[in-house]
Amino acid sequence: DHRRGVLRRVTGFPEWDGFPLRDALAERLGVAVVVDKDTNAAALGLAVGGEGGSFAYLHLGTGLGAGLVIGGSVHRGARTGAGEFGHQVIQLDGPECTCGARGCVEALCLRAVARDDLAEAARVLGAGAANLVGLLDMDRVLLGGRTVAAAPEVFVSGVEAVLGARSRRAGGGSAVRVPVRVAPGGVRGVAEGAAQLVLAPVFGRGDA
Repeated sequence: DHRRGVLRRVTGFPEWDGFPLRDALAERLGVAVVVDKDTNAAALGLAVGGEGGSFAYLHLGTGLGAGLVIGGSVHRGARTGAGEFGHQVIQLDGPECTCGARGCVEALCLRAVARDDLAEAARVLGAGAANLVGLLDMDRVLLGGRTVAAAPEVFVSGVEAVLGARSRRAGGGSAVRVPVRVAPGGVRGVAEGAAQLVLAPVFGRGDA
């Protein structure tokens, strides 16, 4: 919860759910604190760094999430919960996910990664990305996270293939290709974006 500074459903750490991290840190440190998703931070950093227009930043690591930039601003939603990309169900009665649902993109993707089938993980990621692009008509898709960084060519080509096939079916001969590439900044992208959560408003750069 970006506005209230309260944690919600932290991947791998369910005991943190509901913890008022912003206020606790601010009291302990005596400085202003901003709390946001890693994916939103990375997306903000990309927007401030020159990625214009509308794009989706997809981050695959211990979990799978998205940061959405629409018209140059990070889209957080009415309750700052936008970007729960990994928890869209694409396989009814599929494997159980940590969120309690079955067949989520995250569960399917991480299961493929666990058995070292990165091509399948990329295909699943592409299916989720195609849904997102179809829903929001994004300009491009940027990929990041430790798992992507370990095999960038596999993930870029796999996601591109699914997006390309979906656009051809939807648009016929006039289909427009949606570019897919690895996000610039590498493993520092989230940290640099987190710094922009504080710095961007101070210097009037971007909508933090």
